[in-house]
Amino acid sequence: MLNADSRRGLLKFVPPNFLPVPVLLLDAAELLPGLRKLLPAAQIAFMTTEPTPKLESLCDDCRADLIIGECPNDLPTEPKLFELIIAPEVLTTGENFYATLMTCNHLLKDSGALFTQFRNVRFIGVLENLRRGYFSNNERRLWAKADVVKLLDDAIYKEIHFLPAEQLVPCPFSLVPWQGFENFGDDLTTATWLVKACKCTAEVAALKDVFTPEVRAELSRLLHRIEYDIDAEENFSRLMALCDREGIFDEYLRDFVEQVVVHASAKDFLRRRINQQRR
Repeated sequence: MLNADSRRGLLKFVPPNFLPVPVLLLDAAELLPGLRKLLPAAQIAFMTTEPTPKLESLCDDCRADLIIGECPNDLPTEPKLFELIIAPEVLTTGENFYATLMTCNHLLKDSGALFTQFRNVRFIGVLENLRRGYFSNNERRLWAKADVVKLLDDAIYKEIHFLPAEQLVPCPFSLVPWQGFENFGDDLTTATWLVKACKCTAEVAALKDVFTPEVRAELSRLLHRIEYDIDAEENFSRLMALCDREGIFDEYLRDFVEQVVVHASAKDFLRRRINQQRR
């Protein structure tokens, strides 16, 4: 388990919000008071495997719904329930990390994000212990940032951000014995990394907030048909009619083309046609 002070660092990722955003917090009771302060109107669900009277009282005080169960088996099955999922131990305990991350992705809204953290295997303290012949990894799993990025990429997270939770500044160890282990981004001097993994890029999330899924699906279908030259002129006319009917403005349409259309030549063609149509 990561220490409580380190886990509280995850709240650095949470911007204050006075809207009733839905949040899932997994087995990190010490975060509840700070989370409620940042999100006074949030709908917080707190999941734990070991309820106690003290924990039940804390949930009452913080106006959080208590859920008894294990992650990921007892998580809800409905998609897109939460704006934020805070799961400090999701990368340090358990076995099937990919399945857990995919389940969290399934539960996130398009504009949502997963907040977690991990102990850094490239931390100079870990390397020093290795040099001395000691390595203990019985209670928690260690990761390198590159491995975490790959794991989150495979679980279909689109934007990944890191912040240091525990750093040695100044570092009491000599880096000389570890030449070849570059200290890029202070990786050697960071014991714990905080992670924010977004379900969509900021640009795509913004696009999805404006129009209904049905309108976006029709817009995407027409653009793909034009891109692959399937009755291109007819579908372009339908595209313009859809924009007029639903109030899809030109800037939105151009951004949508940029995100949805794959081929650069098709993007150029559509941008030119849209500009000509609007003149």
